[in-house]
Amino acid sequence: MVNLNTEKITAKIELMNNKKMYAVKDGELIEHALPDYGEVVVTIISGKAAFIDTKIKRKI
Repeated sequence: MVNLNTEKITAKIELMNNKKMYAVKDGELIEHALPDYGEVVVTIISGKAAFIDTKIKRKI
């Protein structure tokens, strides 16, 4: 759950949700769902988040 306030430029996010991560780029909040198994790589270019690469693995 994300509550945005565009007047104050603030966001209120649910910290107890372990299935999501958040990135901020140019004042925009980007929500990203995390896989059950795998890895997430955030690529930074010129000090800003540029790419989110998710590799999903399956546990057997």
